[in-house]
Amino acid sequence: MKRQSEKGVILIALLWILAALSVMALSFSRESVVEVGAARNTRDLERSYFIARAGIASATYKIIQKRFMPRLQQVELTDSPDPLDLGLHAGKFGGGEFTVSIQDESGKINLNFASEEQLRRVIEAIGIPKNDGDIIADSILDWRDVDNAHRINGAEDEYYQALEHPYRAKNGRVDTIEELLLIRGVTSDYFFGHPEKTPDGSIVYRYGLARCFTVYSTTNRINVNFAPLPVLMSISGLTSQAADLIYERRKTKPFANVEEITRTLPVTLEPSAIALLATDQTGVYSLNASAHMENSKVQRVIRAVISLDPREKSQYRALYWNENISDYQGIAQ
Repeated sequence: MKRQSEKGVILIALLWILAALSVMALSFSRESVVEVGAARNTRDLERSYFIARAGIASATYKIIQKRFMPRLQQVELTDSPDPLDLGLHAGKFGGGEFTVSIQDESGKINLNFASEEQLRRVIEAIGIPKNDGDIIADSILDWRDVDNAHRINGAEDEYYQALEHPYRAKNGRVDTIEELLLIRGVTSDYFFGHPEKTPDGSIVYRYGLARCFTVYSTTNRINVNFAPLPVLMSISGLTSQAADLIYERRKTKPFANVEEITRTLPVTLEPSAIALLATDQTGVYSLNASAHMENSKVQRVIRAVISLDPREKSQYRALYWNENISDYQGIAQ
């Protein structure tokens, strides 16, 4: 009986040891899976970076080819418009895929020259609540003016110096659109845009300030073929219904000229609106490239702004390059 009891104890101990070893093996297995997954994601992220760069280079080449090549040498599309004119370029490279959204900067409002009325109309069209919108509009005006007196809802040095990481108000020209993130009231959601659930449960993407403003446009006229919907809605003399019609039509067939709007759509444009609309391209484009490897969920995003210049050896100049943007989701919407 004693010997059997000892065997039983030994058997139980062995079972416990085997259970412990199994738990340890399972734990090591899980850690290995996590580490392998992390390594794979790191590898895919690195490769996606170069695919995104390839997308920027490919889109730039296509734009140069279209703008500088004689029209007789270009393939004319009769039934469907060129994807470049719709602001989209996609392709494959190195075992992955890239999508580049193309936006002529003339489709945005220059942040340095926008009037107070324009600022407030765009902010309202984006859907920013009025209280926050008043703070943002006044603070932008304070940021770019030369004095140190703040508006009712604005901010100057006194506000920014009291922050945890203090800095001073610019009181001058805005050099990059990301400066908005330094201005009082501008959150990441308001800057980049954000997804929002509608009452029926569907998800819509709300535009961000980055989609509507620029520092590179040299004209006060808005290119209707590239303007985001909130920019169209902010134009004085253009109703929201007319803005919707223009926006939906241009997604399938860009306008050749402003006169075509009233000729093909059931809208009437006031003279004040006509004076602010255009279809001419300025040669300055923002390119937002997102890329990912096949069968991979990780993606890399690069944003660049280029200016076409036939005097340059490459026929363009890079005005801006950002490899660390957090999100330009919904950029093609």
